[in-house]
Amino acid sequence: MKQKRYQFLQAIVALSFASFACQSLRGETPTATQESELEILEPPSTEVWSQPTGQPLTDHSEGTGMLCVGSRTGLSCLNESGWQLYTEENSDLPDNYLSVGAVCPNGQIAIVHSDGVVLFDGKTFTSLPATNSYLSPNGAACDENGAVWIAHFQGVSRYSNGKWTTYRSDQLASGDSANKLVYDVKAAPDGKVWVVTSQSVAMFENETWTVFQEGHGFDGSRFFNALTVDAKGRPWAAHSAGIDVFENSAWISISIDKRDYSSSESIAVDAQGQVWLGTLSDGAFRFDGSSTMQHDRQTEQLLSNTVTSLAADRRGRVWLGTTYGLTVFDGASWQTFLMSNSGLGDNDVKFVLVTKDGPALSTLEEKARASLTGKIEKADGTPLADATVEICVEILATSFTGDTPCSDQPFFLSTQTDANGVFILENVPASYYVTVVNTGEGWTQLADQFGILSERTLIQAGEEHDMRTLTLEE
Repeated sequence: MKQKRYQFLQAIVALSFASFACQSLRGETPTATQESELEILEPPSTEVWSQPTGQPLTDHSEGTGMLCVGSRTGLSCLNESGWQLYTEENSDLPDNYLSVGAVCPNGQIAIVHSDGVVLFDGKTFTSLPATNSYLSPNGAACDENGAVWIAHFQGVSRYSNGKWTTYRSDQLASGDSANKLVYDVKAAPDGKVWVVTSQSVAMFENETWTVFQEGHGFDGSRFFNALTVDAKGRPWAAHSAGIDVFENSAWISISIDKRDYSSSESIAVDAQGQVWLGTLSDGAFRFDGSSTMQHDRQTEQLLSNTVTSLAADRRGRVWLGTTYGLTVFDGASWQTFLMSNSGLGDNDVKFVLVTKDGPALSTLEEKARASLTGKIEKADGTPLADATVEICVEILATSFTGDTPCSDQPFFLSTQTDANGVFILENVPASYYVTVVNTGEGWTQLADQFGILSERTLIQAGEEHDMRTLTLEE
């Protein structure tokens, strides 16, 4: 289908209401607080790799576990008591805007928010001392010694023994491979910590960094995106051309039928030893050692093709966080949790964390449908009549494929304004929605609030939501 372009001119509500303050990610350019020796290895000979034996051993405790889902609007957790939604309004969670997280060996989870890091044991939130050593966090990990690691733009930072230490990105690669893009960090059961930049993998052990990059451990260039560690402590690094695993002191390239998948967003190894890749726009790929299976909207196993996060529990289940829902696969069947059928607080999942054996699955229950109405005016105050209005569930970029901005999305609804510029959408499932209108000169995004989350409108179950009068800008 032809690609169309449209403008996102946010409409201004022509009613008097309190202004909304924009949130911002606080931080400054990191500075190294501790130097570390840098060792570059020569490429070792290729070894034969063996099948992984299970998901990373990041939790040594036994019993029923907890699932937590991070989003831009809080933390949704499923445990033996059912779903719980934690926000800064109803709990000690310091911030609703959550970016990345990690499972710690003691069963706690570490959650990175816009102003720092908080630890959560299922009942209590404990904030770590704030730091301005990093910004734009991309990954998190907890190591066997109790340290918390954050991968971020320009480096990786560690909180240990009451203080933060930042290692610059130029300690994680050298020469042409050196860059500021640090994408992920994972801790292995043997105490090693692994980090991926866009063009290297670095290993931290005994206060020393060992770096692998083109010509030094890899026989060609790589563009790494994600990282995981399996039960044997081996790192698996996903990149633009496939997967590499470190075994017997060598990096082994895994040849898989990847079917030209797009950029990998996440990687995990399940309890059966299968490697999972979550991608930007092609769903998830599952590699069992000999063949590859794709799971996406076309196979009807996922509602969204953007898989942002993967997690595996010890029962053998895999949890897939997407931009439209949380899906769990138990080896035989698929089940998707949404705001409209569960206690999930946001369908746009940023990260998924699961401890121990994971939680018992809650029963899905379809919630009451809602409605959405509003009135659209031109800049001169005249109604925008007979205009197409759409709502959809995923954030829109500056271009789209399909006949309209929303038509290729997992879920969308469409209607027309009447002669007075009024539109009504019925039978709307609970969710956050993006709203757009065709003004006759292009598509324009509508919003009924100001702030960092203004591009989405929350429609709650059974609600009659009125966006009131929306005035288009010139």
